Amino acid sequence: MLRLKDICQLIDGEKRNGKGICLDAKYLRGKSSATIVEKGKFVYAGDNIILVDGENSGEVFTVPQDGYMGSTFKQLWLSSAIWKPYILAFILFYKEDLRNSKRGAAIPHLNKELFYNLPIGIPPYQEQQRIAERINELSQLLK
Repeated sequence: MLRLKDICQLIDGEKRNGKGICLDAKYLRGKSSATIVEKGKFVYAGDNIILVDGENSGEVFTVPQDGYMGSTFKQLWLSSAIWKPYILAFILFYKEDLRNSKRGAAIPHLNKELFYNLPIGIPPYQEQQRIAERINELSQLLK
C-alpha cells in the first residue's frame, strides 16, 4: 500500500514564451473556442493536468494538444512504473472527496495534503490494466 505522493506529483510546468493555445477548463470541456496567449506554463499533448483552484478542484484532463495550461491547473506527473489509466481511475474514484475537502473561502483550492495522502493499492501491472479496462467498460455502460 502506497500513498498517492509516492507515485505522482503536482508540478508547475515549463515556463515559456511564444504564441500558443490557452488550455483552460472551458476549452478542455469543449465549452469555448481556443484563445491564444503569448506565454505561460507549457504542456505537451498527452500530458495530464489537474484543476487545483475552483469548484471542480481534482478534475483531471489529458491535454489534447501542445499549449499553455490555464492558471488554475497544475501538471500531474505520474510514475511510469504504474499503468496511467489505473492511477487516473483511482483519482476519479476520489473525485467527490477531493471536491468536498477544498480549502479556502473565496476561491476553493485542492486540498493537496489530502490528495497526496490518499492510500492506493498497487497490484501487479497486468492486474492494473485489467482493473482500468473494467472501470472503463462499466463507465461506458453508465453513460
